[in-house]
Amino acid sequence: MNATMLSPMETLGVFLAALLVVPIAFGFCLRTPRLVVTAFIVVLFIFSSSTWGQIEVENTIYDRGTGLFTFPLLALLLIVAGVAAAVRKLANPHNPTLAVPLGRYFAAFGFMMLAHVGLGLMSGIDILDILHNNGIINLIYMLVFVAMVTMAFNTEADKRKLLLLFLGLAAIRAVFGLGRYVLFGGDTANPYKNFESLDIKIFYFDIADNFVAALAAFCIAWLLTSPGVRLSLFKRMALYGLLALEIAAVALSFRRSSLIGLALMFGLLFLRLPWRRRLLVSALGLAALSVAMAIFFEHRLQFNTGDKGGMLASLLYDVAPDKGINQSRWYELYAAAQSMGNNWLFGLGSWGTYEGDRAILDYHFGKLDFVHSGFGHIVLKTGVAGLALFLAMLGAFASCYLRSRNRLSGNSRLLADAGFAGFLFWIPTLLVGTPLIEFRTMLLIGLTLAMPFVAAGVEPYRVRSYAMA
Repeated sequence: MNATMLSPMETLGVFLAALLVVPIAFGFCLRTPRLVVTAFIVVLFIFSSSTWGQIEVENTIYDRGTGLFTFPLLALLLIVAGVAAAVRKLANPHNPTLAVPLGRYFAAFGFMMLAHVGLGLMSGIDILDILHNNGIINLIYMLVFVAMVTMAFNTEADKRKLLLLFLGLAAIRAVFGLGRYVLFGGDTANPYKNFESLDIKIFYFDIADNFVAALAAFCIAWLLTSPGVRLSLFKRMALYGLLALEIAAVALSFRRSSLIGLALMFGLLFLRLPWRRRLLVSALGLAALSVAMAIFFEHRLQFNTGDKGGMLASLLYDVAPDKGINQSRWYELYAAAQSMGNNWLFGLGSWGTYEGDRAILDYHFGKLDFVHSGFGHIVLKTGVAGLALFLAMLGAFASCYLRSRNRLSGNSRLLADAGFAGFLFWIPTLLVGTPLIEFRTMLLIGLTLAMPFVAAGVEPYRVRSYAMA
């Protein structure tokens, strides 16, 4: 049931409830922003959002409220919290701890979203089609979350608690996944088994769950290899065990983008360590990735090409040049490009769709309003202009990290490194995944982008200067 199906009395009841609840929620977000952001992080780390691959699709926590409201409750709370953060900034415009990183890009994408709403309404497009998740609304949510995270955590104690929160939640999630994998056949969202009839059980299918595990693995490996960290034997052994579990979670999820992302994260760790420590990281990394790739090939990739071509051919089975455009993963991008017409500069709008062979694109179930590429999705909806803006924003983020990292130490350096490593993890997904249409994924990308700014927050003038970058 949606809002248009409510009776007059039900509509009045919802309106009165909103009059009571919204001011309370706003006041809570205004007074305790750190607690609100922490609650969001807990939800994002613990609760999966992916239902693709399930035989019986069920609502997730990210869908709650859509039966009564137009938007999910979490999205509405994010909007309220974002407005509260804006009010805090306006009330204290010169407070450096309230600096909004990437502010100019926030303003630019906000203007773009408003332009889409205006142009769409003038063209007779329903407002819900403009603000649908398959548009660019999740990009706006991501930027709101970047601002919220950066404003909420300012002190060294905050950073330590944030890192412990990451590790604690990731450990809980990994233990849950392990129990489900061993005792209950793994993740129920398993398209390989349910759709392709492959004899495979998986740890997690949701790319966001893979990110949580990979982020924890990176932080643990950083602690184990950093010259300045002293750990007792018990703590070191416990961390090695958790590291093995987190890497296993990624490997047994059988997501190529996750495995490549994890390799990129450990590549950053390798480059950032003194050369003597690189031997330990090389040994750990090669051992972990070798085991992961062996498991990956044995349990999934062997089904792609059988005994022909080996591991590399299996890994690239759906993108190999010899398959032709109609049989490869790139067909939907080709079809979307063919549908752009003269709209390459500003795209087809948040509501835009493309045309293609629906038999080849049957996995879209008739909804040709997104593509399996975050960058491609941005071009489809906002054109080359939107992609250039998005790349410039990522460049500003990278610039912040590169300029601040060597000046940081301790938890601040770990937080900055983890943020940039997280960004590297998301690159394969931005290339060939669907992050822009996923609320949870985009907020976790926002968390990743916020981490170097939080790390540099002990020197407020720097945060302010990065915000202008």
